[in-house]
Amino acid sequence: MTTTYLTIMMKHLEHMQIEVAAASETQVSRSSLKEREITYDCDRFLFVREGEGRLIVQGKEIPLVKGMFCILLSGMSHRISVEPDASLTIQWCHFRGTYGDRDLYRTLKIPFYLQVSDFQSTSALFDQLIEQMARDHLTSRLRIKACMLELVSVFLEHLPGIIQEGSPTQDLQKIDIVLKYIDEHLADNITVEDLAKQVFLHPNYFIVFFKGILGCSPIQYVNQRRMETAKALLLQPECNVSDVACRVGMQIYYFSRMFKAQTGLTPSRYRKQAAAGSSGAQLKGGSGLK
Repeated sequence: MTTTYLTIMMKHLEHMQIEVAAASETQVSRSSLKEREITYDCDRFLFVREGEGRLIVQGKEIPLVKGMFCILLSGMSHRISVEPDASLTIQWCHFRGTYGDRDLYRTLKIPFYLQVSDFQSTSALFDQLIEQMARDHLTSRLRIKACMLELVSVFLEHLPGIIQEGSPTQDLQKIDIVLKYIDEHLADNITVEDLAKQVFLHPNYFIVFFKGILGCSPIQYVNQRRMETAKALLLQPECNVSDVACRVGMQIYYFSRMFKAQTGLTPSRYRKQAAAGSSGAQLKGGSGLK
């Protein structure tokens, strides 16, 4: 199911619009805290840079230690607590992201806290975000979005093995069935009717259902998976272009035309470029002075 979650996230992030409302670094002490829980109408990233404390949210008390990365969704009441003689340094940002018609994080039941393995690079991303928020340059908004996508990526990269507590929703179970079916039948003539049958839905409703979660139509997704698979197969010396076209269920002419439309290269040219790049990397890696 982990692969399904990440697939859904990636498809939505390709089209995500994100607006950062504020970002900063805050020194938290017992005297600076409010005892009551607070609620925001935007999402929050919290990252512990130094110190220790506790996050009280959804009936849970989460230890806040160096490297803890939290996402608090809009409307999620929470409170931060520290011991009388302790302090806490938190890097944070408030943001709003559009993910289509669904509240993506809640739908996927993504955990709202985790421990990152690369503390320095994550903290540096927050530093860059805070710096760009204080500027008014022409490219600042692009750099802010780039920082946010990097932070979201960091969060995603730490999810495998801990995604969601409890059972997946019925919608996600259905999508998981469909995505597995697609990957197992790329060499076949996949139709919307075939996919709808897997989860006992009417084809017209299935199209709306699928697009609402993945952000693209079922056939668009099938073609994307075919191109992704084709790229991987073209890197294998034993697979010629005809073999690759067959294994992704397409006539060679149509496959070549679609591949070039998406990559700007014919399959043969893509293979040569990849081979040249691989050879160059090997030569570079073995050319150290002795």
